[in-house]
Amino acid sequence: MTWMAGAIDAFPATLPGLVSSHLLDGCGHWVQQERPAEVNRLLTEWLAALPTA
Repeated sequence: MTWMAGAIDAFPATLPGLVSSHLLDGCGHWVQQERPAEVNRLLTEWLAALPTA
């Protein structure tokens, strides 16, 4: 998937404010259903890192 590599490389320009991204190898289109533990871990780590009011 060379088009995917180009899209990922363009993230800084196409997704301003993006702080991170993660690719889960071997995962299909329904990432949150196929790998719920990994998705939940990544989301809770991201939420915990957000500044508090």
